[in-house]
This record gives sequence, C-alpha cells and structure tokens, in this order.
Amino acid sequence: MSDSYSQAFMKNKKASLGQNFLRDKQTINKFIEFCQIDSKDIILEIGPGKGALTKLITNKAKRVICIELDTKLANYIKLRGWRNIKVINNDFLKLDLKDTIQKKSVTKIIGAIPYYISSPIIHKILQEAVPPLREVCLITQKEFAEKVIPLKGNKKRSYFTNLIELYANLTTGGTINKKAFYPIPKVDSFYFKFKFKKYPKNEMEVKKWSVFLHHIFKNPRKKINKKFKKEVLETLGISENLRPQNLSIEEIKKLKYNLYHD
Repeated sequence: MSDSYSQAFMKNKKASLGQNFLRDKQTINKFIEFCQIDSKDIILEIGPGKGALTKLITNKAKRVICIELDTKLANYIKLRGWRNIKVINNDFLKLDLKDTIQKKSVTKIIGAIPYYISSPIIHKILQEAVPPLREVCLITQKEFAEKVIPLKGNKKRSYFTNLIELYANLTTGGTINKKAFYPIPKVDSFYFKFKFKKYPKNEMEVKKWSVFLHHIFKNPRKKINKKFKKEVLETLGISENLRPQNLSIEEIKKLKYNLYHD
C-alpha cells in the first residue's frame, strides 16, 4: 500500500472505536524489545490497527494471529502481504480465547488497547488463560496502567494489582508520550507485562477472586476493620489499622480463605 493511501486511510478512519495509531518508530522498537519475542513464539495481537507493531512482530515470531474488529483495518493488514500471519476479523471480547490459545498454541498476547475496554480485556485474558500462553504485553493509557502497577515508588496496591498477581508476575515497562500516536490523544500511555506463574482452574475462580477484591477495595481509604471483624484480623495476624491498598496479596488470600474456605 502506498504512503498516500495509508495517510488517507488514517484520516478517514472512524473514531468510534477509540483508536489512536502508534507511529513513533523508536517507541515501537522499544516496546517490541520489551516483549522479548523469539522465533518459537506464536503471538496473538489484539487490535493491530495499521500494523505498526505487527510488522516487527512478524519478523521475530513463528506466527502472528491478529484479532481486529474493524473490517477495513483487517483488510488493510491482509493486503500488506506479511509472512506467517493470520487475520481474524472479530471482536476480541467475543472470541473463544481459551480455544484459540489451545488450538493455535498461542504463547504470548500483545496489544495496544483502548482505555474503555482495558478492564474487560484483562479480565477476559485471566479468565480464559491456559497453557501454552506464558505472557501478556500491553500498552494502555497511563491512567489505567497506574491502577494495575504502582508507579513512581508508589507502594499502594490496587484491585488490578492483586487480580493479576494471584496468577502472574507483573513487570513495569515505561511511559509512552502521547505524541507517539496519531491522532494525538489527550494523555500519555504506558506499557507493562505479566507472566503467568499459574492458571485459574476455571472462569468462575477468577470471577470469585474479582468479587472478593471489589468488596475489599470498594472504599480503599477506609481501614479494613470496617469490613472485617477484629477477632478475625487478630487470628490471621493482620493489623486492623491497615487500608486495602496496604494489604499484601498473601494477607488478602488469608482473608478470603477465612471467609469462604477456598
């Protein structure tokens, strides 16, 4: 595709899907390096857009499966003629992810995802994660990333930190200046990744963990003695003066087991 066609396509792209296209080459290379893709990896890319990441991924991975909701963008990627690539014109949130991971032997999920569906995407990945999926590398708005992974020396843990870390180890990446995207969004982005250390038994296990975390973090500034009996906290060796954001994941697991024995 010619550069003139590419530019015209971007100008005519519907804004309804909330997409901003990553275009800064230095940023793209830095993120791809962070993903640590090798020649044995089979990558599932969420929303490839114009393929800024896809092109480099295909040069490193064994195979790339692109899930793109927008039909025009899906066709755009297909016409590029890149090797070892399959484009699926579908909504990632409606995809049978577990089946796709198993049948296609997906080892990594990569994507620059919109703010408004960042939460559903992460929940879906955790709920349907199975081997051989090992790692997930994402670019999100920085505001959302700060809910997932504590930044700038912040030791406060959130709902999302604990949701993910029951199953995976989080790794901080870095900030992406908003000017690296087109159209230029109002805020900066951030990239991070998580590597699975175990997999959920089923979707319900993740949903139960999510419900319990929501219960704890509903009023994150209130001390936990407002939610749990003093005797329970004393028995578990957890200070009643702590706030949810100061609890370790091990302490939260103790509280959950004490209440539900699972």
